[in-house]
Amino acid sequence: MEKGKVLMPAVAALLAAIVGAVVWALIIVLAEYELGIIAWGIGLLTAFAVSFFSPRITPVQQIIAVIASLIGIVLGKFFALSYIMNDGMDGMFSSYSITFFTDNIIEVSQPIDILFVVLAVVTAWQLPARWSKRKVEANAVQNNEAPTAPVE
Repeated sequence: MEKGKVLMPAVAALLAAIVGAVVWALIIVLAEYELGIIAWGIGLLTAFAVSFFSPRITPVQQIIAVIASLIGIVLGKFFALSYIMNDGMDGMFSSYSITFFTDNIIEVSQPIDILFVVLAVVTAWQLPARWSKRKVEANAVQNNEAPTAPVE
């Protein structure tokens, strides 16, 4: 497996997850309300990032998107909780904030979070493969050929 087929999608997915986490935390802090649907959006963002930077999608790229989406969801919750707990950015990444979050992740989560995590994971898994299939079909139509599955 070539380095670029994994490295670029992984970096892009992680960056997308971090951006999604920051946006989600900002929404939580500014609205003083957690919109769980944003977690689903993080799954969508990571799926897009992997798809954009992968010449073809394999289960490896799908796993990258899933893992990145889970990282983004956890980071979003951490950023929001830590910001609120510390009344701002000061001490946001202190060992106390990290320990408090890891010790209380279950308590700071709501049952509905499970639904949005599952939706994010399913989205991060399925969309890259679907988009890749559509890309192959569109290229085949453009070249007047029969669509074929991407070759690894």
